[in-house]
Amino acid sequence: MERTLFIVKPDAMERNMAGQILAHVEGAGFHLVHARLANLTRAQAEGFYAEHKERPFFGDLVAYMTSGPVLLTTLERDDAVKKLREVVGATDPAQAAEGTVRKKFGIDKQRNSVHASDSPASADREIRFFFDRELATDATRA
Repeated sequence: MERTLFIVKPDAMERNMAGQILAHVEGAGFHLVHARLANLTRAQAEGFYAEHKERPFFGDLVAYMTSGPVLLTTLERDDAVKKLREVVGATDPAQAAEGTVRKKFGIDKQRNSVHASDSPASADREIRFFFDRELATDATRA
């Protein structure tokens, strides 16, 4: 089993869609391992998205991710990272495939309702960023 980080972002939380979104991913075979509501601080958002620091959208991204509560989750299933990326869809909801989370719930490229780790290494780092170390991906986990 593999674990991945999944975040329901402020736009979806504001529109009361967290339950529908979680039902969608659980329906795709994911198991919810851990979840908690959080209001990200500026320092947390900047740290989490540090790889984008030099990009022009960084300031707007940080402001958006600190604009309201988020639902931080760890999901688990076989091939979790790859499968969740398929279930979530393209970053831009206008480009996302029908039936994906972002197509159904996203508003635009920034307010696309969810974050999903893009690689096993990112999943490990991101889970460790928000949760205890034992929740991170472990290749030896049965």
